[in-house]
Amino acid sequence: MDVTTDALPASPALAAAAAMALGVSSIVRVRPAQDADLAAITRIYNDSLPPLPAPLPGVDARDASGRFLARSWLPRLGDDGLAGWMASHRTNARPLWVAQVGVEVVGWLSLLGFADRPACAPAAEVAIYIANTWRGCGVGRRLVAHALVEAPAWHIDRLMAFIWHDNAASLALFRSQGFTAWGRLPGIVWADAKSRDMVILGRELAGCVS
Repeated sequence: MDVTTDALPASPALAAAAAMALGVSSIVRVRPAQDADLAAITRIYNDSLPPLPAPLPGVDARDASGRFLARSWLPRLGDDGLAGWMASHRTNARPLWVAQVGVEVVGWLSLLGFADRPACAPAAEVAIYIANTWRGCGVGRRLVAHALVEAPAWHIDRLMAFIWHDNAASLALFRSQGFTAWGRLPGIVWADAKSRDMVILGRELAGCVS
């Protein structure tokens, strides 16, 4: 019997549990993002950021290596903080998708050009964020699988994911979808007073539409 989103519990936690039991592919709808999704997209992004310390370090405080601690805290964005970023997908003819369960946006995936270099137009960088209560439920796999199928229609023939080296969940997600190691940028990330490597995973796609 087909499962519909109308039958899901209202509570996000209960809905996520139902997704695990029923199979996420049957209840998660992936669709193009709309302007009305801006608040949900921003909220999901903000919820992914490391928590701010209390109290915040002074502007001149540094760690043992001399890096300014204040510059390592990623600021939360306002409700319209990603409006320009969303518009850039339309300007550059790049897709932005959301995952929806019932009326709730539970995650999103963006494909933007690699470093905006014209000669690299066939390559796109994947950014993916999942709502806290839906992590580990298969929403990320659903979004990445959708991107792998749809990207060639956007004239994209390879995808790259730039992932912090200690983000085990994201590394496992992309490796499970056929991404392999393409490079590593040592110590380039400076966030929540920690220095991290940026791991580059990539995958070539077939069937690009010319």
